[in-house]
Amino acid sequence: MNSKVVGRLGLALAVASTLAASAGSGQDKDPRAQPRKPPARPGNHLTKSPKLVGGILLPGNPLVFDISWVDQARARYYLAESGNASVDVFDAENDLFLGRITGFHGVGAPGDPCGRIQGMGPSGILVTPNNQLWAADAHGTVKVFDLTNAQPPFSLSPIATISTGADCRADEIGFDPKDHVIMVGNPAEHPPFASVISSDPPYAVLAKITFPNARGFEQPLWDAQLKGGRMLATVPGNSGMGEVAVINLKDPKAPVVEARYPTPDCGSGLALGPSQHLLVGCGGGRPLLMLNGLNGTVITAVAETHGADEVWYNSGDNRFYAPSGFGANPTLSVIDADTGALLNSLPAGPGVHSVAAFRGNNHIFVPVGVPTATALTDLCNVMFSFPAKQGCIAVYAYGR
Repeated sequence: MNSKVVGRLGLALAVASTLAASAGSGQDKDPRAQPRKPPARPGNHLTKSPKLVGGILLPGNPLVFDISWVDQARARYYLAESGNASVDVFDAENDLFLGRITGFHGVGAPGDPCGRIQGMGPSGILVTPNNQLWAADAHGTVKVFDLTNAQPPFSLSPIATISTGADCRADEIGFDPKDHVIMVGNPAEHPPFASVISSDPPYAVLAKITFPNARGFEQPLWDAQLKGGRMLATVPGNSGMGEVAVINLKDPKAPVVEARYPTPDCGSGLALGPSQHLLVGCGGGRPLLMLNGLNGTVITAVAETHGADEVWYNSGDNRFYAPSGFGANPTLSVIDADTGALLNSLPAGPGVHSVAAFRGNNHIFVPVGVPTATALTDLCNVMFSFPAKQGCIAVYAYGR
């Protein structure tokens, strides 16, 4: 693709994003705040690969980010962004930055006993069907925001701040709509544990599940079709081991780990595709795994992939997406969700480890950080003419 064309498009997206954020405070009603019916699934007739089509520039400090998430019903993209101590909010349909929900801890201080990463916040995020944003923060806290009447640029206070009792950050989040509970990981505790929180007021912490042999706790994921509904979670172990834990939350005050699917050398991101296909993220540049969610059988190791943290399934094109910042040439892997075949490795930028997609237009959002010691190319500056060492959101989409 012509870099000058991409650069101009990226700059246009950035200008539009800034204008949207400025104009948002004067809006009386934002139509995207209302749920919409999901579009018909295009499926696998999209034979072409998505391409890097532009970028979104954010104001403020350089990006330091963790999990991102798309509210499909409301066409909103959210990014947990500790560089600006905020959850950043975007219009996923038009690729526009709308504003920030602030009041989070930010990057861990140099003297934080938890360290820069485990002392940061926000980390995990999601929005429940009743339009509540749940965001994990530093010092084991989780904050809840009511988005019902929220308008850009989002001057909001939390309706609840919940302590999980952890010293270091609360991390990734999953939602069980059947049993009305939130699960959040506390990966840096000794031992790591998962907190089970009621999603109904007064948002009580109902239980704690400890993992004595783990070295962390990663992505919880609700699987409605497994045994009538189970929470799955990736749990990295010691000595190169890992697992996907299958958790029964029927009695949220007494959760039960019913099964453990071994995932050697893997235990980060988790995404559920068709036919109970689970994509498991792996660290250290190792190939991703696809499992059978019903029994944990390994379907395939996804050839030529190079690890990933967050992974995402997009029902709009029936693809898994997995960003990898491992090595000098970061990539976004595009994976067939039926077969586990790698369809393409798209160019990405430094620090990529977060991804989310909007099925309404098949736009894929990948936050990009500043250059690192191994990934020297400043993609946001080189491709989009954005300010150097600032970071941006890379947007991938299908051409017409």
